[in-house]
Amino acid sequence: MPKKQKTIYVCNECGATFQKWLGKCPECSAWNTIVEEIQDTPVSKSEKPFENSIHPLSQMLSETIQRIPTCIGEFDLVCGGGVVPGSIILLGGEPGIGKSTLALQVAQHCNTLYCSGEETLQQIHLRSRRLNIKPDSIHLSSVTDIDHIEALIRTNIPQLVIIDSIQTLYSKDITSPVGSVSQIRYTASRLADIARQTQTCILLIGHITKDGSIAGPKILEHMVDTVLYFEGDFTRDYRILRAFKNRFGSINEIALFTMTATGLTEVKDKNKLFVQSHDASFPGSAISATIEGTRTILFEAQSLVTATSFSNPRRMADGFDVNRLNLLVAVIEKHAKISLSSFDIFINVAGGFTIDDTSCDLAIAAAIISSLKNIVIPHSTGIIGELSLSGQVRSASHSVRRLSEFLNSGITTIILPRNNVTEVSNTGFAGTLIPLTTIAELTQILQHL
Repeated sequence: MPKKQKTIYVCNECGATFQKWLGKCPECSAWNTIVEEIQDTPVSKSEKPFENSIHPLSQMLSETIQRIPTCIGEFDLVCGGGVVPGSIILLGGEPGIGKSTLALQVAQHCNTLYCSGEETLQQIHLRSRRLNIKPDSIHLSSVTDIDHIEALIRTNIPQLVIIDSIQTLYSKDITSPVGSVSQIRYTASRLADIARQTQTCILLIGHITKDGSIAGPKILEHMVDTVLYFEGDFTRDYRILRAFKNRFGSINEIALFTMTATGLTEVKDKNKLFVQSHDASFPGSAISATIEGTRTILFEAQSLVTATSFSNPRRMADGFDVNRLNLLVAVIEKHAKISLSSFDIFINVAGGFTIDDTSCDLAIAAAIISSLKNIVIPHSTGIIGELSLSGQVRSASHSVRRLSEFLNSGITTIILPRNNVTEVSNTGFAGTLIPLTTIAELTQILQHL
């Protein structure tokens, strides 16, 4: 088929296309990221006979999705119960976070074709021995030509294909260099077609840009069925796997792993990661519970409130939205009649965990008041509740699940919104419930714990 070459300019950060070169991308505001590429476009349409592709919805057969379990419970949970044949999964994360390690551990439980453009076959073999990977079901290839990969898949029909990474694949039909947006778009589209035609699940490993998103994010995310991000702090051993898109399951689930010398290990007691048991409690510490999909995770909110000589006090937060912190400080000053304008306030979520659950507002406020007033909140006390701008304590969602997790972890005294008391009492909760209606009541309650 004759083709016409067309020159376009593509931003390597966000994938936006332009008709001319620009120094700054108007879409993502990145400088010097727009490069020239040759786009090959067909000039004539296919002459296939017309086929009626309209089908009544009522005549469609209802089929149960047959998933392939990977024997890694945390990974299966995020995927919705296992990988789906014919689906394509995108796994992104920072370099060295453990993407290839996770992929290799998943590969040993399926009939897998592992195509690596990042490492040599000898390097993969050495890593598999270090991780104690069972090699019987894994077949390796170092080819990066999409035509060659398609031939391997159609010839062997594996259950799972791992591409490490999508940025290393190329097609001879595209004149742009390897790793360009055009190559990524074309090869990913080809792999999606191959996955659906052969009913093979394909796992793509993707690089991320300096702002933390997968390179060519909008291009890849529209083409795949599931988008997973592998997160973690390199100073700590644990890793979090999150689903940001999933056509076959929930996007609210997270998986918890611990990085060890022999690979990734599933975390069974998740609360030990973020809440440490102490013989003594200290001011500025409060325990709360957040909901992540089907999980209820306890965390420790730590606060340091210290006097400052500067006219503009500092507000800093690690693991918590600093804008939300400023809002909570304003609510405390207005409705609890506590002046914080001459104090620096620092918030930290212990263990490096990040929360964005508004039902944890009351715990953050309690930690601030505890540090300011030098009040000790016992570790046997849990706090949940959302704060409104009027100073009222609003109901916490999934309160029964949160309190059940508190009770399972030995926390028997709960400070909660008054509106949640009836709901919790009907379940026969055996702990002590301390209800409150407004933030003004919180200081007095903390002093009598």
